[in-house]
Amino acid sequence: MPIIGRNYYLGSSGQRETFNDNKSAFRKIKIIPKVLRDVSKYCTKVTVLGTEIDYPIGFSPVGLLKLAHPEGDLALVAGLKNWNTILIMSSYATNTIEDVAERAKGSSLQLWMQTYFFKNFTTTMDIINRAEKNGFKALVVSADTNVNPTETCGARSGLVLPPDVEVINVGQNYKTAIASNATFNDIVYIRSRTRLPIVAKGILSASDAIRAIQAGASAILVSNHGGRQMDYSPATIDALPFIVDTVKEYYPHIEIYVDGGIRNGYDIYKALARGAKMVFLGRPSIWGIAFNGSSGVNQVMDIITSEFQEVMTLSGHTDPNQITRDSLLPQLPTF
Repeated sequence: MPIIGRNYYLGSSGQRETFNDNKSAFRKIKIIPKVLRDVSKYCTKVTVLGTEIDYPIGFSPVGLLKLAHPEGDLALVAGLKNWNTILIMSSYATNTIEDVAERAKGSSLQLWMQTYFFKNFTTTMDIINRAEKNGFKALVVSADTNVNPTETCGARSGLVLPPDVEVINVGQNYKTAIASNATFNDIVYIRSRTRLPIVAKGILSASDAIRAIQAGASAILVSNHGGRQMDYSPATIDALPFIVDTVKEYYPHIEIYVDGGIRNGYDIYKALARGAKMVFLGRPSIWGIAFNGSSGVNQVMDIITSEFQEVMTLSGHTDPNQITRDSLLPQLPTF
């Protein structure tokens, strides 16, 4: 991978503590297998926002994918075309919403659209309206990006895009386009202007999850932006159970998802055990297309679904919905 792409994707905020904790927190969690269970027949399907998918494994939004592969998001879509899963397209994509939708036509892939709250709210609404028009199934609003922090490797401040890479759905002022005055009222407004379900992404506290739901969110994506926003914020797998417990008490129908630090099928299992309905991968998709384009992404999905299927059955379960917190050693972090 060219160094500009490598630095952008490896960049993280502050001292890289949250970036590192996202992965190390998973390693501290131990699985308690249930033995002498009949696992000869099993199912890995789950229902997310009313749609059945084959695995509780999807892909988080990643921007500037042409830094990893010449086809950018189109390579990602092509690699996932035979998988009945969810891909969240970044508003900082280097392909148009229309081209990504066209590439996904006739495939098993479900497309969701991510957006930020932009200073020019017309940009936000344009992305939402185009996504809705082109058959995207949900809208993912990033709630954790009112300020762009300094990142290691010059991932933001030192980023100079080559001529053939354009943040095409946002425009040339993409570095300064995000609004610093966004509030939960912006979710209220978007809720009034779209038929798509809204997923609030970047939530790390139970109180913010409740506020997002009250503002109109249909689901919560527990995320710390892959360690690229507030350093020393908690690893998402550590924040997840507290958010799950609070939300399920007041809004039991609301689904909760998680991303951040997920690298294998064991991580998927642990996230489900701590209450996630769906788990999203970020950087693995980048390494997949950088390695071998669409075939590399397909290989990533093949590896991680096989790992998940194996750990699910090894632990004595035949369905993702059976995986609960008593599948893990009873040890939770305290805040």
